[in-house]
Amino acid sequence: MKTVTKSEETKKDLATKSEYARYKGVTTPYIISWQRKYEVPMIGDKFDVEVADRYWLMRPNSRPKKIDFSEARTAKMQADARLAEMNADQMAQQLVETQSVVETWERSFAKIKTKLTALPNKLGPIMALQEDPKICTNQLRNAINKTLNELATAARGRNRRRAKSAATG
Repeated sequence: MKTVTKSEETKKDLATKSEYARYKGVTTPYIISWQRKYEVPMIGDKFDVEVADRYWLMRPNSRPKKIDFSEARTAKMQADARLAEMNADQMAQQLVETQSVVETWERSFAKIKTKLTALPNKLGPIMALQEDPKICTNQLRNAINKTLNELATAARGRNRRRAKSAATG
């Protein structure tokens, strides 16, 4: 058996920051920021390896994780299943019967046709009194814009009501 002298017993394993980084398999800048963040004590400009290792283990997520392939595969399959369910739910909310879309468009076109065909009866007498074509053009443009805005406002109101009834139903 080897006899240990007092000087050998007190001798500590010391390592520079770059040596400790190689020992831990990380970069030297990482060790520098880790040392500052966790206030790892140093002897001069070197680490006491035993003390530094204790501080190293106190880092969050510092313990090695054991990865079991079957558990990882199961977790991935569960995540894929959840994603597929969410996509199916989203698609179910977005799908609409073709016939209802056609009926909605037909109603919209009928309203647009009614509003626009009413414009000549509304504007004819007013424009007949005008002599300047620019005034007639502006009046016609304003009436068309007003009609389109009314139709858009009404459509937005219907869409809000449908969304509320679909959310509660």
